Amino acid sequence: MKPGAGERIAQLLLAFLKALCCLALFLGAQVLVVLPVSAAAVLRAAVNGGTVDQEALARMLSEQSMAFALVAYTLTLFIVMAFYLIRRKRFSEALWLRRVEAPTLWTGAALAPALYLAVTAVLMVLPQSWLEDYQQASSGITSGGVVGILAVVAAAPIVEEVVFRGLIMTRLSQAMPGWLAVLLSAAIFGACHGDPVWFGYTFPLGVFFGFLDLRAGSIWPSILGHMAFNAIGQTADLLPERDVAAVLTFFLVLLVLAAVLPILDRRGIKALFRPGAKRPAVRELPAVPGVYEFDPWDA
Repeated sequence: MKPGAGERIAQLLLAFLKALCCLALFLGAQVLVVLPVSAAAVLRAAVNGGTVDQEALARMLSEQSMAFALVAYTLTLFIVMAFYLIRRKRFSEALWLRRVEAPTLWTGAALAPALYLAVTAVLMVLPQSWLEDYQQASSGITSGGVVGILAVVAAAPIVEEVVFRGLIMTRLSQAMPGWLAVLLSAAIFGACHGDPVWFGYTFPLGVFFGFLDLRAGSIWPSILGHMAFNAIGQTADLLPERDVAAVLTFFLVLLVLAAVLPILDRRGIKALFRPGAKRPAVRELPAVPGVYEFDPWDA
């Protein structure tokens, strides 16, 4: 039995409240990690009778941004795990970390090279002034090093997919059509990246990952796809800018992968995106009494 208008509004408000709490956790963890460092700088300046060197503080925060991000991601994941452990709920049920069989599992990763090439092609035609702002905003994630690679290739994809798809999108989808939940969660995902150019490609990536997860019934395909996409970006950032041969070789290899991997994973792609294809078998979440379940593709 479908609920009345009042109950629908209450469910909608509850879904938005849950999404807001998840977003607050994600952003709050990052602030919580940086706050002690900033407070220490202010306290040190006060003790010495001087003022805070804001330029030096900003430079230090930028140089150590990947270390701060890794700690913040770890803290976020720890809080989420502790919350569901206390509530005695399985992560696979609460976060959509449900087992998915191959080849569906690898669909996101198989399409990652093509997605990266598409993003690169768009960036190449943007005005130079836009790219300068974007490069400045993203300079912290291109510093290399073990910490940076762990933060960008491992921690960020896992935590961001858990928060934006496993928590925010799935909670919104309990009170609205799945496609709308995908768009809203992708918009929040893109906005959290700050820079307009960054938003310009993280939003469509969020939409792709969201629809991928809705169809697969799990966030594992988007986690692996997100990891593959970020790993390609980190590899590209390590290339010497003036070594034209290395850059051309990299993109040639990427082009081959973009053509070959979807062919190898064609069964998974067809199962997820072909009109009328049967949805891959997954372990469904238990029904929640009193909550109206919308079809993920309900328009």
